[in-house]
Amino acid sequence: MIKAGSVVKHIPTGETWFVLGVNQKRNEICIAGWPPSKAKLSDCVFVEQGELTEVDLEYRDKRFGLNWN
Repeated sequence: MIKAGSVVKHIPTGETWFVLGVNQKRNEICIAGWPPSKAKLSDCVFVEQGELTEVDLEYRDKRFGLNWN
């Protein structure tokens, strides 16, 4: 199951991303990196589980708002 802190493979691009947050209702994830981006949850496949730091959470909330798990 993909959740905040997961590493995923984004099928359309073939890229591997670190997930900062998941919103199941909107079928979205927000990801770390440049540029900060959102993508469809359904376009991603779980690779491995990592952990978010406090810095990651602060960045996510500032950049993407508060509606993320």
